[in-house]
Amino acid sequence: MLKRLTFIALLAILTSCSTKKSVHYFQDSLKTESLNNYLSPSVQKGDILDINIKALDIESVSMFQSNNAGNIAGGSIETRKLTGYKVNSSGEIDLPLLGTIKVMDLSTNQISTLLEEKLKSFVVNPAVKTTIINFKFSVLGEVKSPQTFNIIDDKITIIQAIGMAGDLTINGNRSNITLLREVNGNFESTVIDLTSFDITTSPYYYLSQNDVIYVRPNAAKVKSSGIVGNVGTFTSIISFLLNLGFIITR
Repeated sequence: MLKRLTFIALLAILTSCSTKKSVHYFQDSLKTESLNNYLSPSVQKGDILDINIKALDIESVSMFQSNNAGNIAGGSIETRKLTGYKVNSSGEIDLPLLGTIKVMDLSTNQISTLLEEKLKSFVVNPAVKTTIINFKFSVLGEVKSPQTFNIIDDKITIIQAIGMAGDLTINGNRSNITLLREVNGNFESTVIDLTSFDITTSPYYYLSQNDVIYVRPNAAKVKSSGIVGNVGTFTSIISFLLNLGFIITR
C-alpha cells in the first residue's frame, strides 16, 4: 500500500514538471536570409501623431512648433499627447498652413514623405519625422507583469513586448501564444510559437497599434489548477496520503 502511494505521488510530481523543451526559446536554427523586414505601422482613427518638422531656416517652420510634440524636451507621454495631432473620425489631421490632410491607413513613413512634399511650396528642404505617440499594446496571462503599455517608439517586436512584461513565467506555454490584432474594424487571431525562429518571418513579429498578447498556461499549470489548486496544497495532500499509508501499514 505504501509503495503504491509513493509511486502515485512521484508520478504526479514528475508529470506536473516542465521539461527543458517546453521552457527554452528558439530551439531551431536561425535562417538569417528570411528575417522579417519592418514596415512602419498604418495610422488609424484616434491615433495621436508627433509630427516633428525641421528645416535649415528655423523661422520658416516656427508656426508648427507650438503644436509640435517632438520639441518638448523631456515631456511626458501624457504631455506629448496634448500637443500632438489627433487623427479624427474621418481619418484626417489639421496642420497650420497645410490644412486638412488625410492620413488614415498611411504608414508613419508615408505621412512624413507626404508632408515633406506639401511643405516644399513654403519651406526650403523640410525634414519631417512622424511617430505615433499613443502606441499601445497589452501583454496578459502567464507573464511576470501583465499590463497595458503605452510607448512612443512604434517599432517594437513581440519579443521586446514580452520582455517589458518581465518575461514568461515558468508556467507560460511558449509554443501557443495568442496575438489579437484589429484589422479594418475586425479582430484577427494568430498563434505564436516562441520555440521557433520562424516567428521572425511572421507579419506579427512587429506589433501594431492595440495588439493584445495572451500567454496561455502550460499543461502543468492547467493540471495543478484543478482539484489540487496549487503546489502547496498538492504537496500537503501527497504528504497526508504518505502518512496515512504509513499508519495503515504499521
